[in-house]
Amino acid sequence: MNTPPPIFDKNCEAYWELSDYVPVDDLVKYWCNDDSRCQEAKKHALIGALDREEVQYRRRDGKTFKDPAHELYAQGLILVSRESFLTWAESISEKVEKRNLQDNMPIGARSETTYLNIIGAMVDLMLNQSPGGQAYSVFHSQSEIIEKLVLHNENLQGLSRRTLETKFAAAKGQMS
Repeated sequence: MNTPPPIFDKNCEAYWELSDYVPVDDLVKYWCNDDSRCQEAKKHALIGALDREEVQYRRRDGKTFKDPAHELYAQGLILVSRESFLTWAESISEKVEKRNLQDNMPIGARSETTYLNIIGAMVDLMLNQSPGGQAYSVFHSQSEIIEKLVLHNENLQGLSRRTLETKFAAAKGQMS
């Protein structure tokens, strides 16, 4: 059964369909069902879409010159085209859902083996020397590599100390 996305409150949907232009905050409020964190994120996404002209809007004051959408929003001057917004919101929802599905898909056994082999080979290379005795890298231990990876990639998912130690150990086991 295909149900429409929960963009608007069902009790008021008929009234929303009668309006051609709606203020940003009202759209976002109904789009997020009063969840303040959701509202903040989606408001900024919508304002960006207005700036990129992915969503049509008009100025509340009737002037025709273009100011940046974030400035117009700050002044309360944006009225968003309901139809344009709905098209954009549905396309964004599809992209987000697709990304969420991809992020939660389990990795296949063959891919896992390949990644562990790559990790193991790279760590091994970084900790070894050339036949002439020259070090291939500045790292002397696996813990030094992990320390630098964590330090330089603190905001990346999957690069915590614990995860790296687990993956490096699995890679080492894979290489044996």
